Amino acid sequence: MSTLQYAIGMALVLVALATVVATPLLIVHSRTTYDHGPTCWWCHPRLPRGRSRH
Repeated sequence: MSTLQYAIGMALVLVALATVVATPLLIVHSRTTYDHGPTCWWCHPRLPRGRSRH
């Protein structure tokens, strides 16, 4: 197994592990009766915006 194959495999394992951990948290979060609204950082992340080009 080459180093590149090992690195790609490890990256895929880490992505899969993160998905397995995050999925139950996202399901529980989305099923709560609390109205999240626009202040919920998980549902409405504040993404950096680029400068407008006027």
